[in-house]
Amino acid sequence: MKVKTVKIVALAGFLSLALTPQKTFAADQGETERMLRRITPPIAVIKEEIKPKDQWYVDYYYEPSVIIQGNRTGRWSENTTTFGYTHQNVQGYFYVTELDRIGNNDYNANWGSYITLKDAYVHMETGFGWNVNYTYNFQAIAEYGHKLVNNVFWQIGYNYRAYTVGDTHNIYPGLIYYFGNSYISANCGTSCIESRDAANFGTVRGSFAITDFLTLYGGVAFGERLYDIYALNAAKEKGYILFIGTSIKLYKGINCRAGYTYGAEEPKFQKHGVHYNVSVKF
Repeated sequence: MKVKTVKIVALAGFLSLALTPQKTFAADQGETERMLRRITPPIAVIKEEIKPKDQWYVDYYYEPSVIIQGNRTGRWSENTTTFGYTHQNVQGYFYVTELDRIGNNDYNANWGSYITLKDAYVHMETGFGWNVNYTYNFQAIAEYGHKLVNNVFWQIGYNYRAYTVGDTHNIYPGLIYYFGNSYISANCGTSCIESRDAANFGTVRGSFAITDFLTLYGGVAFGERLYDIYALNAAKEKGYILFIGTSIKLYKGINCRAGYTYGAEEPKFQKHGVHYNVSVKF
């Protein structure tokens, strides 16, 4: 009788685990992906003279995505609204983000600034999250770029994020090559999560000004733990991200952007997403 009872309890436990929907891990879940796609150096850093110009701007970004995790399909989305002000060579900004991960909504608020110089730039940002299910409680970013030779700059960045399950440190050195109003950049980096092994990643991206009103952009990110869905060792969570898009200047001070993103990570995760962006300067 006791043996039968143990078997019944074990079977019930197994069925409970098997029938429970897989949960995405709370530590990174797309945060590294978001960071990699947003390492964007300022074009103004290459200009010989930066003309003083005071300007406000508002930027809205929306990205709906479909994800496949194991045997289930779900929806992710991101809504980000940014308010900024540029004064001479200083660009300050504040943005609020709403993230939806299969019905769980998290929120971030961040503020920061770019300081662009003739031969260098500095980027600082800090912020926090609330109603946290999977995103960070606190974030801090520091980036610095400086001219290496001619139109080639070196860059170093550091991103710290405090999660409920532990802290994450991302370090990503790289190179940037400017030509006209276009650039190509490449970064390699390491992501360290408390009490877990380190993960390595790289990214190559470019922005190409075709005409005064049309710009094409794209890139690829690859490496370990880009999404960190299953909380495995870094070597078991290898993946890549592809993103392409175009930016069109509709009118003086009004830009629209649209693109597509595809991401995949071992053992069983895929993401298909589109993104839309409208920026207004006044």
